[in-house]
Amino acid sequence: MTDDQVRHCVANAIEALKGENPALDFQSVHERSTAHRLAVQFEPHFQGWNVDCEYDRDRQVEKLLLGIAQCDAQKPPTGYCGHHRPSSLGRGREHNLIVIELKKNAEQDACDRRKLELLTDPNGYYQYQIGLYINIHGGRFTCTWYKDGARSR
Repeated sequence: MTDDQVRHCVANAIEALKGENPALDFQSVHERSTAHRLAVQFEPHFQGWNVDCEYDRDRQVEKLLLGIAQCDAQKPPTGYCGHHRPSSLGRGREHNLIVIELKKNAEQDACDRRKLELLTDPNGYYQYQIGLYINIHGGRFTCTWYKDGARSR
């Protein structure tokens, strides 16, 4: 998928989530519930990819990120990702499409930013093609995109 296709799919999934009936109350529902429902909306748009919430494994090994020592946890984002589950296929950019950090009423902090930089670094271990930070505030979804280990437009 191209970057533009991914962005289009994300926008469509967010609109579908906003249109669910009965609607989620984004102010009161836990962000994990929102992440799950958004993942459900992602699935039809990301055919051929696994959409997993809270995915923290690389085969049997727990995913860890070096380079974020200032953060309490060295784990990847607690959002979700579009990828091919580890198998004999291998890993790298062709197997890891998008990783997402989703928060409610929380501007992105240095740790969130660093996680997405490391996860999208083309020379790093995970090499996600695209990273995305979504902040949900008052029913508005603000998206901050990452590519090649840096914030992108």
